[in-house]
Amino acid sequence: MRDRDQAPPLHDQASAVPVRRQLPALGLQAAGNRALAAFYTRNVSDAPETDVAPPAPAPAPATVRSAAVADAPVKKYIGPFDRTPLAAPGERIIFEGAFTDPSPADYQVEFSTTGGAFNTPAGPDTVTVAGLDSGNINFFVPLLWNGAGPMQVVLRVRKIADNSVVRTETWNIGLKTNLPTTMTQREATGERPLPSVYHYDIGPVQIPMQPPFYEHQTILEKFTNWRLANVAPADIAEPYRTQNGLTTADEVSRHFLADYAGSNGTFTVDHDDAIADRHNGHPDLRNLVANLATPKPVEVALPQTYEIKPGVPLGNYVITRILQADGTTWKMKKG
Repeated sequence: MRDRDQAPPLHDQASAVPVRRQLPALGLQAAGNRALAAFYTRNVSDAPETDVAPPAPAPAPATVRSAAVADAPVKKYIGPFDRTPLAAPGERIIFEGAFTDPSPADYQVEFSTTGGAFNTPAGPDTVTVAGLDSGNINFFVPLLWNGAGPMQVVLRVRKIADNSVVRTETWNIGLKTNLPTTMTQREATGERPLPSVYHYDIGPVQIPMQPPFYEHQTILEKFTNWRLANVAPADIAEPYRTQNGLTTADEVSRHFLADYAGSNGTFTVDHDDAIADRHNGHPDLRNLVANLATPKPVEVALPQTYEIKPGVPLGNYVITRILQADGTTWKMKKG
């Protein structure tokens, strides 16, 4: 799964990276997915690079495996990882495909669907992106869908010169029927290195059923705005503060973080009723550091929600990146 809450590319970030941008799915979502995808062979959002070895993935049905010609572009990240996800009516699922090739401009990535729509609930049934990195593609399950009839998404990599399909990936979507209601973070809430991977157990246990209870279910990652959690106007050197009219904490946050936004993704619950989310990247705070009245650690907070169905949160967390007083060392915490 990719790191789904990365800042824009002022710093190197793991590519796809849903994070958002899952354990069999982060979209690692992203995401969220892509960053963990380099190391996880199954789902982890937003979601992506980790030294935690995942369990071996269960083989997917032959009908949903990818097809590619020998000289096709190489897969870099595809999300969601799970090719038989379970979704709720009206749900938004984030799809993504990224590939590498010496001539990416020779190709395009196409998503098509039977049963749903892209971009908006009333959007088209096909979207095409030039090149080999689709970015986040929003897919909407119909609000009145009851599981009857096919619900499928197909990714095709096409060669522009002759319109030939050189790679195909397929997702067959089923209906959620037994929704989880709890999400428990395994890691403590104190400071950890940046990047870090966080693992979540999805519950509750269903007695007398046998696990897994929630495998394949999609979880959408959402973010609100980044904010400076511990920087007030008084922390900014007076000349700069006055020159830029920084009179409230909100104005300080918007001034120094104006160009930053979270990149979300879709996770899917794995066979152990768990997901994993990797967070990396950080905003460029050099301007802020240069204009602090006194050096201090700076905390950048990003509220995050994991949603199990439209409007129903499964978990709410705050991801906090911490720039140490030396102005170069980053840590993080989440809880």
